[in-house]
Amino acid sequence: MPSKRNFKVWYVNYDKKNRKTYTEVWQLVGKTQDERDKIRYNIESEITTVKQDTFYQYFHFSSKDSIFYIGVDKYLDPIKLNSYKKMEVKIDADSIVLPFKPFIGEMLPEASCQADILRGTGAVLMSMTILLVNRKVDGVENIETPVGKFKCYKVSSDKISYSGISRNKTKLIEWYAINVGLVRIEEYHRNGKLISYKQLENIAEDFFLP
Repeated sequence: MPSKRNFKVWYVNYDKKNRKTYTEVWQLVGKTQDERDKIRYNIESEITTVKQDTFYQYFHFSSKDSIFYIGVDKYLDPIKLNSYKKMEVKIDADSIVLPFKPFIGEMLPEASCQADILRGTGAVLMSMTILLVNRKVDGVENIETPVGKFKCYKVSSDKISYSGISRNKTKLIEWYAINVGLVRIEEYHRNGKLISYKQLENIAEDFFLP
């Protein structure tokens, strides 16, 4: 993860037919380190849909003892969450872990997230739950995006989603590059057909400066 304050990275999300569904710009707006040497990166995310609707999300990453932590809430559909923007949404999320130096074949811990949509009375109207299981470092691959070519660690996992009474299981493939972070993510049906993908498409000029 780059630590240059005010860096920006641009991601674009596509559907299975390579049509843009939304863009997402991440900006580092703050960085802190506590007495236990845990570093927290505060991120502002600006999401713009193909209909030019724009909304914002705020979240954080953290790192400690050569491990990077990412909240599972980042795997929730931002467009679906925004449809409940006039309601209270309570999110309880674990963090997935990414070692700074993973080894091929390494199994990574499972993680989960639950988002409760609340009525005005505080009662739960609907819940969305995501489980990430069977997480594994599959290998090292070179991934090319419009911003360049990156040497990445490939991580796969099974994503189990619950929404109301429905249950869905998909496959996630992610590619992470050291000092860059997420480069590309793909999601597939159980039959192997592509659902969507998101990739890094632009970075700020000072992205790699110390």
